[in-house]
Amino acid sequence: MEWLTAKVLRVRRETDDIATIFFTVPGRDFHYIAGQYITVFFEQSSTPEGKAYSLSSAPYEKLLSITVKKVGEYSGRLHALREGDSFMISEAYGTFNPQTTKPLACISAGCGLAPIWSVLKNELHRNTSRRAQLFFSNKTVDSIPFFDDLNACRAAHRSVKIYHYITRQHDVPASMKKGRIDLDQCVGAAPNEVAYLICGSADFVRDMWRGLVERGVDGGSISTETFFE
Repeated sequence: MEWLTAKVLRVRRETDDIATIFFTVPGRDFHYIAGQYITVFFEQSSTPEGKAYSLSSAPYEKLLSITVKKVGEYSGRLHALREGDSFMISEAYGTFNPQTTKPLACISAGCGLAPIWSVLKNELHRNTSRRAQLFFSNKTVDSIPFFDDLNACRAAHRSVKIYHYITRQHDVPASMKKGRIDLDQCVGAAPNEVAYLICGSADFVRDMWRGLVERGVDGGSISTETFFE
């Protein structure tokens, strides 16, 4: 595997424990498809093979980005990066993007939104009227990553519907829903006229996939990506 040097240009704090790291690869044209991931490598690490992180940027954007929750050694080292720092990355990999003209139903939890956000931004860049729904689960309102970006997306694109589900907060805003994602709403009346994207923890992805299939969705219409802490 060829390692490339990435240079940090900006770090944005999404929540108390989630950060988006914006970077470039100096001297290199870095090509990727929305929804792909890179491997990050740090020397003298307990994980010498590196760890995979989905790109949260879209290919048309000038800066690359990954969005990382601080849960362990690698994510801690990424959170410690500052403007001007460098780190090692691989080329981009993965086939999460369904590359379809069907309406999208995006189902995610927490940082798992990263590759979906990449795909959604890119589709809207190609077609500003692209139909999409996002069903987004988070523990609390304050733990929602990309919150301002999502609000701006919804305001700019009438074809995009965003539904927030809050699982561990007693009082939630009227615009949000308390509890787990409503898969009946995700599926609607025409389950196989939609392309589904699911990303989150292994348990979340398994439960959402099973729930969709039980509601008549063809497994071939579901793209999944699993995040491991």
